This record gives sequence, C-alpha cells and structure tokens, in this order.
Amino acid sequence: MTEKIYDLAIIGGGPGGYVAALRAAQGGLSTVLIEKEAIGGMCLNWGCIPSKSLISSAILYEKMLKAEKYGLTGVDFKAIRPDWGKMNDYAQTVVQRLTRGVKALLDKNGVETILGAAEVQNKQSLKVNEQILRFKNLIIATGSNYPLPDFVKDEVNFYTPRTIYGIQELPKSLTVIGAGVVGVEFALLFASLGVKVTLLEKHKELMSYMDVDLIAALKLALKKNKVKLITDANASKYDNGGLTIKKGDDKEEILSSEIYLGALPRTANLTGLDALVKAGMEMKNGFIRSDLRARTTLPNIYAVGDVNGKIMLAHVASAEGTSAVETILGEGKDLVYDLMPYNLYAKPEFASVGLTQQEAEKRGFLVETGKFPMTANGKALADDSADGFVKVVYDKKYGEILGVHIAADNATDLISESVMAMKVESTVWDVASAVHPHPTFSEAFLEATFKAMKQPLHTL
Repeated sequence: MTEKIYDLAIIGGGPGGYVAALRAAQGGLSTVLIEKEAIGGMCLNWGCIPSKSLISSAILYEKMLKAEKYGLTGVDFKAIRPDWGKMNDYAQTVVQRLTRGVKALLDKNGVETILGAAEVQNKQSLKVNEQILRFKNLIIATGSNYPLPDFVKDEVNFYTPRTIYGIQELPKSLTVIGAGVVGVEFALLFASLGVKVTLLEKHKELMSYMDVDLIAALKLALKKNKVKLITDANASKYDNGGLTIKKGDDKEEILSSEIYLGALPRTANLTGLDALVKAGMEMKNGFIRSDLRARTTLPNIYAVGDVNGKIMLAHVASAEGTSAVETILGEGKDLVYDLMPYNLYAKPEFASVGLTQQEAEKRGFLVETGKFPMTANGKALADDSADGFVKVVYDKKYGEILGVHIAADNATDLISESVMAMKVESTVWDVASAVHPHPTFSEAFLEATFKAMKQPLHTL
C-alpha cells in the first residue's frame, strides 16, 4: 500500500492554523490539521470571542443603568444586576456557534482534521495518536501560553486570562498583574460590573508603544471606571491571600484582593517541536524565528501566529497563515507589519494602525497631525458615545498617511478604512475628497484629515 504524504500538515487549529488550512484546501493542497484541544484555538474558545461577549454584556448593563437619561421609564433598571454565570453562558453560546461553523467549513473544503497532540519526528513527519503522518510542508500554529507568576504556588485565587472564565461569581475585588491589552480589557470589564479593580504595570509608562494621545485617553478611561493603576511596580510574592509589590523606589506594599489575574506576557507553545529545533530551526527570545512570509530557517517549515512572537493578534495569525500557504503555492508576498491594526475592546474602544506620532518623528518624517474630537460628531452625540477622538499622523512633504489612532465607540471597526487607505498609500487629501455618509462615526476620520490640512469644518 502506498503511504499517503500530505502536501501540508498544520499543527494548531486557531485563527492562524484553520485559516491556513482553508486557503490550502482551496488552493488544491492535500491538507491535514491537527488540534490538541478544540478547533478555533485560544481565540475562539478562551480568548477573543468569549471576552468580547462578556464586554458586550457589560456595556449593555452600563447603558441600562442610564435608561432614564434616554427617556425610558416604567422599569426600575437600577435593580438590574450582572449575573456572571449567565453572562458566561451567553458567551459560550457564541463560542459554540463559531467553532461549529469553523469545523463545518473545514469539512466542506476537504480538510482532514485530527484531535490530538502532535509530536514532530523530523522535517517530513509527525506523530499524533500513535499514527505517523508524512508531509511536504508544515505550518506550526501552536500559539502561546499564559504563564502564572513564578512565585505563585497556590492557584486557588489566582487566575490567567484563560482560566478566569471558571470563577463562579463576580468577586468584590480583583488585582490584575500586567497592563497590556488583555490585562487592561479585563480590568475595565470587571470594573464596569462593579468590582473594585487594581491594575499593576511593571514599566513606568502604560503601553509605551501606543500613540501618546491614545495612552492619555486610556488612562482617562481607567480613571473614569475607578481602576486603580499602579505603574513601576513589580509583584514579587503571594502569600496568605496577599500580594507583595515592590515599587521603583524599592518600597514594598502588600495588596489584598479576593482574586488575582495574572495577565503576563505570553510564552510560545513549543510542545512537540524539539526535533525541529535540533534540526536547525532557529529561535529568537523564546519564539520561532520567521521572516515576512512566515518561513522559518528550515525550508519547508513555517511558523504563524503567537508562536513566532511578532504580533500576538488573531488577525495577524490569519494573515501569516494565508501568506505561508500562498508562498507554498508560489504566489506569496511579504507581509507589511506596519499595516497590522491593533485593537483594544472597552468603552470607548481603542484602535491603531501604522506609526505613532513619536515613531514617525524618530524615523525622520516631517510630521503633521490632525485630531478630531468625537464630541463634535453628531452620531456619537446621538448615541451618547462622545468620548474619544480620531488622530491622523501624516508626512507633510507628500501628505501620505503614516498612522491613524482612534479612541471611540466602534473604533475597532472604524480602523479598517484607515488600513485600506494606508495600504494604497493614500494622502490626507485623498481621504478628505471621499464623501462619508452623515451622520456616522466614520465622518470623524474625514474631519481629522480636514483638521490635518488646517481646514477644519466642524471643530476649531
């Protein structure tokens, strides 16, 4: 009997792996996808989707508390209370619908899926469920892990962004260790539900990679939601329910919360890949080294998503998976990481693409900016969602847009127009000449370009 050799094997069924599998099957490649836990990976099952469902519930709760402001009477909306268990139930119905849909798409496109832990044998074969599979190409999409702090021995009251869904009810207080995107999202989520939240960040500045105006807006959102932010502070010890932190001035303080959430930087999931490392697959800072088409230092091996450590976002993983497959098919193009958008889900939302003002200045551009406040946007005012702004960073010499940074409701959707504009190297004049419908949040991007050109219409 002739042994079957797959054109492509993929380890990991998250947004990087399953999108790559679909693209490969559509391109005529015989494809097998191996997933050790659940199709959809971290994002669909324990990350992006359930957390955003919970955030949607929290935003609705906040709006209902202000019902009388909108002219809604006859019901005591202040009697409404968030029920964590039922919120979680809702989130899980969304998760199940999406994961079933992904599995159906894989089946329809002829992708063979195997549930099990893969162990790579060499550059052309792997083992899963005691079965040896041979392949011509391999995409590693194994994702990342959320570590607990080294000093945590008793995990009873200590959670990660993956395990936090397992709490039975809302705590009275919560301390979040790590003020990255995930830590901030959870801090704001729980605070909006009435939990007393403390947020710790080891660096002196909050998310220094963000534009300065977005950082200021984020700090304002934390303050508005009564989140206590402590920067330049390292958690060093956890004992008897108390967390010891050491501040920049070497002073120690003990914090006490009902539960703790460790939102620390993620580590690459490299389980089952030892053979490839021994074969010469290079690593960088604990992640698999890959180029702009997700190629590793081994010719037929690719690494997409969190495992390569570039940008740990689901849509980046999907783009890398697509690029890897297209490269295998001989059609690949280099990815432009400057055009990968960042999103943070809260109220308001935060989104960004391209260079920040400070980055553009460091690269030597003659930088100009245009900033339009949502308080001057009719739709935002009508929706009682006037917090935030749209900021455009551009090169004065040619007018080319270098970056767009948004703090506003629907910012995570609004940023897509900016990505497209930058992809085709649009100028502020191009955007300013494109008619935007009224009244919409999208007009804020248009107005920001007017402001950039020193020709503001609806703001001073």
